[in-house]
Amino acid sequence: MDPSSTGEPLVCPDAAPPGHVGESDPACATVAQVGMFTPVVEWKKPAWAVNPGSAAIGMAPVVASLTDDNADGEIDELDVPDIVVVTFEPPVLRVVSGADGAEILSVTPPGLLGQSGVAVGDIDGDGAPEILANCDGSVIALAADGAMKWTSQKYTAEDVGSYGYSPPSISDMDGDGAPEIVFGRVILNNDGTQRGKGAHGKGGSLGFEGMAFAVDVDGDGTQEVVTGNSLYTPEGAAIWFNNQADGYPAVADFDADGTPEIVVVSDGHVRLQRSTDGGVLWDVPTSWRGGAPTIADFDGDGEPEVGVALANNYTVFNGDGTALWTAVTTDGSSAVTGSTVYDFEGDGIADVVYADEQHLWVFSGIDGTVKLSFAEHSSGTWFEYPLIADVDGDGQVEIVYVSQGLYNGITVLGDSDDSWRPGRRVWNQYNYHITNVNDDASIPANAALNWDTYNNFRSGDLSPNDGQAAPDLVLGEAEVCTLECTGDGLVLTFLLGNIGASALTAGATIEVLTTVNGVESAVDVIDWQDPLPEGTWADGFLYVLDPAGLEAIRLRVTANEEECDTANNELEIAGPFCRVGFTDRG
Repeated sequence: MDPSSTGEPLVCPDAAPPGHVGESDPACATVAQVGMFTPVVEWKKPAWAVNPGSAAIGMAPVVASLTDDNADGEIDELDVPDIVVVTFEPPVLRVVSGADGAEILSVTPPGLLGQSGVAVGDIDGDGAPEILANCDGSVIALAADGAMKWTSQKYTAEDVGSYGYSPPSISDMDGDGAPEIVFGRVILNNDGTQRGKGAHGKGGSLGFEGMAFAVDVDGDGTQEVVTGNSLYTPEGAAIWFNNQADGYPAVADFDADGTPEIVVVSDGHVRLQRSTDGGVLWDVPTSWRGGAPTIADFDGDGEPEVGVALANNYTVFNGDGTALWTAVTTDGSSAVTGSTVYDFEGDGIADVVYADEQHLWVFSGIDGTVKLSFAEHSSGTWFEYPLIADVDGDGQVEIVYVSQGLYNGITVLGDSDDSWRPGRRVWNQYNYHITNVNDDASIPANAALNWDTYNNFRSGDLSPNDGQAAPDLVLGEAEVCTLECTGDGLVLTFLLGNIGASALTAGATIEVLTTVNGVESAVDVIDWQDPLPEGTWADGFLYVLDPAGLEAIRLRVTANEEECDTANNELEIAGPFCRVGFTDRG
């Protein structure tokens, strides 16, 4: 508009424009990436200053912030994450910094076993997470500094399993703000007293037991305890018992009806059963034993599959029980190891991360292609699995795995090309499924249902459950107010939009660059971390620029995950910008 034709005061905006809903492209999809990884060891912790003879690890680590690193008076997601493990022999519960493995805490509570499972979460609402561990049939609760808070009564192998692993799982089952602890078939209050105890399964088989957890399978607002062959109320009353062998459970919605099914691995069998009554939908025989199942969309078809580590192979099963693919592995020691998955590239394909007796493996979820075979690993194997989390707070995930034998301790792998997608800085328990814990390790009173958004289990992947649908970021609705070419300067506003078929979940980088007297430089680099749903324009950005010598403005956005189209990620605004005669607000 020519301001001389209106007689109105000439005013540039003093606030960024608001966001709004726009169009999206349902055909926007990625192409599967099956390339090799370029891993680098970020750090490893093979030896210890405290109790140096205790260096082997045979349990799954957990991650949460346990120290006030930024000295703001709170322990939360703004602090550097820490890693909690148990080493042996003798058994020592240890906390190390996720940044470099620096030793923070080493304690030896009575009864701690070398393969004791641990969990972390703020169970008493004091703003700091507690550490829960299995000490020979009792659950102990430690403050973040190692001080003992309470010890539960001791339970028998019939209740929690005979091998002393039985990792505690934390959930607020009744939504009252005071979380419960599931320990085999036992339900504890947040002070360690018993609330209930079931009469049937405890989540495991052949003595390798105690992998039960709680989720709200029927959507009534109260969580149920899920085992391999039974479902319990928070008081331990049986909702159903299906007379099947107990096993390691996981949950997801396999038929897209809003109600999850339960996957169970039970000594040479993998089965799918209804969560409503335990009815078996299919049962597939496998090789000896088998570890806790992992659920994700492995092949990008928008439907969940099941990954299981067996004695001599890793197999991914389709939702109907047929095998999608099998990769050769080696675990004749226990054959009950677990695994995790992560979509490292953001292409809708969940890659398998698994450690057997000799290697850390990453398999492509599409067909089992080996993307990484890392030999600096050894284990006699128990229930351990690698996990994927941003353990150093650098904005990209790392793989954390443990070893015993030829190699010992903790190893943290990153990507030398910095290409792995960002992820959470918490993985607080063996039965982790994203919605069970908040970013600051507090426990949600009314946890969101994982299968409604992610439909995965033992996965760190925050991608929507929409297969290879992808986001498509654009920069638009840019305006340059050319009326103030002296004084306060020139005003630039623009918006960030997602016109793709899927939400942006991994964030992006937005650059504002200007060319002055032939030289381009960055005015600002924005680390955009908020999710951006498809068909949405976020609230805008406003910059006041010096117009002196300004020849061009360039805006550029780079997503931290795969897009369907990167040709539209830049926006150039050519000068000249200042109009002679209009140099103030009028």
